[in-house]
Amino acid sequence: MVSETYNSMLSASLLLQEKLLKNGKLFSAGRFIAFAGALALAIMAFVSASIWWWPAAVLFAGFIVLLVFHERMLRKQRFNDSCILALNQELEACKGIYTSFDGGSVFADHSHTFSTDLDVFGDHSLFQALNRTATPLAKKTLADWLLNPLTNAGHITERQSGVRELAALPDWRIKFRAHGMVADESTNDLDSLYEWLNLRPLFMSKGFGLAVWLTPVFSLTAIALLITGVLTSQLFLLYLLMPVGFCGFYVKAINRRHIMLSRRVELFGKYADRFKMLEEESFSSPLLLKLQQNLNSGGHSAGSGIRMLGRITASLDTRLNFLAGFVLNFLMLWDIRQMRRLEQWQDVHREYVPLWFENLAKAEAIASLGAFSYASPSFIFPEINNKEFAVRATEAGHPLILEKVRVNNDIQLTHRGHFNVVTGANMAGKSTYLRTIGVNMILALTGAPVCAKTFVCYPAPVFTSLRTTDSLSSNQSYFYAELLKLKELIDRLGRGEELFILLDEILKGTNSADKQAGSKALLTQLIGLGASGFIATHDLELGNLEKSFPDAVTNYSFEAEINGDELHFDYKLKPGIARNLNATFLMQKMGITISKS
Repeated sequence: MVSETYNSMLSASLLLQEKLLKNGKLFSAGRFIAFAGALALAIMAFVSASIWWWPAAVLFAGFIVLLVFHERMLRKQRFNDSCILALNQELEACKGIYTSFDGGSVFADHSHTFSTDLDVFGDHSLFQALNRTATPLAKKTLADWLLNPLTNAGHITERQSGVRELAALPDWRIKFRAHGMVADESTNDLDSLYEWLNLRPLFMSKGFGLAVWLTPVFSLTAIALLITGVLTSQLFLLYLLMPVGFCGFYVKAINRRHIMLSRRVELFGKYADRFKMLEEESFSSPLLLKLQQNLNSGGHSAGSGIRMLGRITASLDTRLNFLAGFVLNFLMLWDIRQMRRLEQWQDVHREYVPLWFENLAKAEAIASLGAFSYASPSFIFPEINNKEFAVRATEAGHPLILEKVRVNNDIQLTHRGHFNVVTGANMAGKSTYLRTIGVNMILALTGAPVCAKTFVCYPAPVFTSLRTTDSLSSNQSYFYAELLKLKELIDRLGRGEELFILLDEILKGTNSADKQAGSKALLTQLIGLGASGFIATHDLELGNLEKSFPDAVTNYSFEAEINGDELHFDYKLKPGIARNLNATFLMQKMGITISKS
């Protein structure tokens, strides 16, 4: 059903692409004929009779009209091409392939509580699977949501409703994203806009206003006097230098401001189109209605405001053509006139612009989660229960593992102050199981759907220690880095924080006896602090803590079956402590001799 919808939209876009290409060739031919005809008639007018000036002017006017309409068609073509690209990417996403999306490696933070452990950023990451953003600010917003998941049940439910609504609008989402893909954008573009917004005005005084209105009168009068012979050419040239020189006096200040906005007309256009889509859609979810309201803050429409900024900037960009800039400054102090328009816009809209773009970024992030939801119809929105510290799920799987090879398992953490100890052989599935729990928890607290048949969780922050790395730059050993992570955990629990904890093979950097004693001591301390979560380990002795703490520890395991020379994993979670280990078997398979003594 999902693929059928996208394929239908793709077919329509491909037909439109073919039509636009044909029309583009016709426009190009028409422009060439009109321009060549106008040029030929102008030459004839010079050579023979002035009567040819009129048809030359008509053909040149036709050339200008064709130029304008051709540019509009090219914009439509660029938008349609973006739709085609977005649709092809979504069709890949429906198959569980997300490689065409940015993985957000720039946001990777190895010191973060769970970012590295749960593969939140980078290739084949959670961010890459979710990301449909088209602007740097939206990418950062989505990254912040994943790094700092919500812990308020009401806020999570509110975001879920927005995600559900946009998930059900595939056509709207594709067009919204395509508008964002039309123009390239760097992180500096919005920074430049904000910097310009905070500059003090230079040309808003009454004196500049008077000069702007009087200059056209004087310039047209000077032209009329020159034509009638009242004004000599020398005096006319002297007057011509006055308005041009006046603008030239302020050229440095104008250039400094112009460069902050210059050549961003297409960028402002894409923003205006996206603001307009948000403003005009009939939303019903509270979160989207709130975003919509913020785009009309103070009675000023974000779409209309940004479109007007684009038009004024386009007018100012005319000065980049030296001849046009010279003539327009002579006729009407063009540079100063447009700077006054920009400063008037700046005065009216300054306080609203950051809010507009912040809400646009949020809408993009919600649309990303909606696209992920739509491409994963078997995923469900979890129930957030803030009354009972528990995580319960049936048939939960890792959302980034393809469905055809994914093995699902249940999750049962029944109450606060409880730990599930997961034992098992190498490669049996312990680490993947913990990551399955962690990634689904992050999705749940972000407001996204999870990979499970049912999923109920308490909105507690996730804390993981699954893979620890040493640091050459800070001269930290692997073992010391892990101890620092565990100290952070103990300190946060000591401050009364409620955490959902995932630990995998703790104290890996020490010998077996130390590891066993330390692991038992840590788990005992965590239980004493009322902590809750999962610990995966090869150490079967850790499972014996269930006897000492029957109400606080439950054992689960992943088994490996050895049949002759074959090792078989079913990756299914089972109750109790693991019975079979496989390290020596695997070493022998690799040709490593194991001594019998």
